[in-house]
Order: sequence, then C-alpha cells, then structure tokens
Amino acid sequence: MENKSFFGAVFRDYFSCSGRLNRKPYICRGIAVTFVSTALAFLLFFIFAGFPPSRQYKYPEYVWLHVALFILIFVLTIWIGFSLGVRRCHDVEKSGWWLLLGLIPYINVAWGLYLIFKRGTIGQNKYGDDPIRNDYDRIEDIADNLKEQHEKNFERK
Repeated sequence: MENKSFFGAVFRDYFSCSGRLNRKPYICRGIAVTFVSTALAFLLFFIFAGFPPSRQYKYPEYVWLHVALFILIFVLTIWIGFSLGVRRCHDVEKSGWWLLLGLIPYINVAWGLYLIFKRGTIGQNKYGDDPIRNDYDRIEDIADNLKEQHEKNFERK
C-alpha cells in the first residue's frame, strides 16, 4: 500500500533508494536540494555569526549547536543526493554501486553528464516500472477519448 501523506511523499521522493527516477525530476530535485541546503547553511551562519559577520561569534556559547546543525544539513544533503543518484542509475538500468564512479576525478564529470542526458530504459526493467510510461498511458487515454468524441460529433453532422 502506497503512503499518500505529505511526509510519505517527501520520504519517497527524496530519501528512498528504491525505484526509478527519470531525468527531469533528477535535475529539478537536485537543484532544489542544493539551493535549500545552501540557503539553510547561510541562514545558520548569519544567525550564529550575526549580520554583517564579524570576527567574533555573536553567540559563542552556542558554537556546538551551529556545528551540529551544519553537520545535520550536510549529512541530509549527501543522503538525498545519494538516493536521487541511485534511483537515476536504476532508470538507466545500472546498479546504485555505479555512483562510486563519482569518486574518481574526471570520470565523475563524464558520469554526471551521462546521468543527466541518458534516456532511461523504456518500459519496465529490473528496478521497477518506467516512470514516464504512466504519462504515456494517460496521454493515450486522452487521445482515445478525444478521438471518440470527434467521431461522435462527426456522426451527428
């Protein structure tokens, strides 16, 4: 049974490593996570260091909290990027272990471009259903309905 709650959808979209993810959501979610995590890191910095930043912390007794929150944001960002990458690898019918290519200089750039531009496997593969196929089915249903309506209108005339 699929979880339809907001938090279930967020978990499925950003933290789960199962299933497939096509190019557009991969790119959009990656940009969104990068933007949000960067904004949160800057916000934390300005909360604890003050604005404009000075050489002294505004709240030196809470440095530990600043560091802990920053580490939390960092770890969540890494995990979300990892889960998006694994599901994108699944869409091109590769194991999530292929993400380890991202640790090799120069090859990581080529692998990243491959994941961005390579079209996913058409139809079902061993990692799940085609995420775009559902859209195609809906479009075919809409086209069939429009065709039937057109034929009915044509018969009336």
